[in-house]
This record gives sequence, C-alpha cells and structure tokens, in this order.
Amino acid sequence: MIRFLSALLLSLAATLPAHAAAPQAADPKVLRILFIGNSLTYTNDLPSRLARVAQATGREAHVKMIARADFSLEDHWTQKTATDALAAEKWDVVVLQQGPSTRADSREELIASTKRFAEVIRKAGAKPAIYMGWPRAGRKEDFLAVIEAHRAAAAAADAILIPAGEAWMRALAEQPRLRLYSDSLHPTVAGSDLAVLTHYFSLFPAGPQEFTEAYVSKIDAVLSIPNGRRDLFFDAATRAIDSPLAIQ
Repeated sequence: MIRFLSALLLSLAATLPAHAAAPQAADPKVLRILFIGNSLTYTNDLPSRLARVAQATGREAHVKMIARADFSLEDHWTQKTATDALAAEKWDVVVLQQGPSTRADSREELIASTKRFAEVIRKAGAKPAIYMGWPRAGRKEDFLAVIEAHRAAAAAADAILIPAGEAWMRALAEQPRLRLYSDSLHPTVAGSDLAVLTHYFSLFPAGPQEFTEAYVSKIDAVLSIPNGRRDLFFDAATRAIDSPLAIQ
C-alpha cells in the first residue's frame, strides 16, 4: 500500500502539469465525459464503472458512450455520430479509443484522427483524452509499440493520456498468470477494472489530503479486483501515470 500511495503523491507534483494534466471544470469533482471508441470501451461498460467509482469517492462522472464494434477513430469521424454528439451536448472531457495500433499505418491513423478530433473537441469547450489499449493476447512483445503509438498521439494532439495498456503491462509483468484477457483481445471484468482505475486517476487525481486507506477501500468496494491483488492493481495504474516507462 505504501509504495503506490507514495508514487501517486509524487505524481501530483511531477507528472500532472505535463500533457496528462487534470481537466479544468467549473467543479473539479464533476466531469461530463464522452467516450468515443469500440468494443474495448463497451465491453463490461467501462464508462458506467468509472461513474460508480467517482460516486463512491464523492465525485460525479456524467458519462455517454458512442462505441461500435471494430470501429477506428477514422470510422467514427466518417459516420459523424461522435461529432454530432459533441455539438449537441456540453462535455468536459472526450475520451478517444482505438485498437492496439501497433502497425505503422494504424499508428499514423491513430495520430491523425486524434489530432482531427482534438481540434473539434477543443472548439466545443472540452479537453481531449486518449485511452491506451493493449496488444492481442500472446503478443506481449507488442506492448511497447502500443505504448509508443498512444504516447505519440497524445503528444501530437496535446491530449490527456490514459495509459491503461501500460498499467496492464506492469500488472502482467508482476503476475503473468493474471486473467486480464477474456479472449484474444477483450478484457475480463478485472481487466476492465484495471483500465477503470487508470481512467479514474488520470481524470480525477486525488490530493494528498484525501488519498488514504479509506479512500482506496471505497474504490475497491466498487470494483471486481481479484482477491489479494488490490495493491497490484492500484500500483500498476498509478505508476503508469506517475512514472511512465522509459522507451529507447
């Protein structure tokens, strides 16, 4: 417990002022969040789980999801449903999600689409964020490519980076038999909850006065973290945000 608490508190001073800065809203405890993505977002209903975690800690996340199976961000742009939602309602943060994006062409598409969406998102008065996924099961060597692609997209669009894929990599490095995959790509409930933690700490950073054992227990009570793995999950999520892996 002490390890990840210390890591998170350090991040408040060091990491958040960079491109992962917390969104500014009229009330920092309330955020309206639009999710644009595919099955990695709607599997286990990640947005609703995030909203429940926020509620448990005295915050509010009003969420909406526009997610289609196998859709890329370019597909969403072409369909215009997502941009219509941006125009129709007021949002504080818009979370963009694509697949692993490890190939050169999909990486370039991710970067281009993130920049395109970010311009529209900012004009609508919201902040863009990019949800980092993970590689297919059995392709652990692709984690670094996933991380690099999403870091590049976040940097190119000056977007908040939600490094869920890096949190997965860290957790699996500690416990390789951890069941985060339900099939070749999609998450188990536990896998989704590790992603939820990473979203939550990226979008609702806790101050040192509130990040206590009671606070952690409130979050844990909402999620389906496997027995005995709470500290592993919190540590993986906070370190992915606080101390991003150095990639040569």
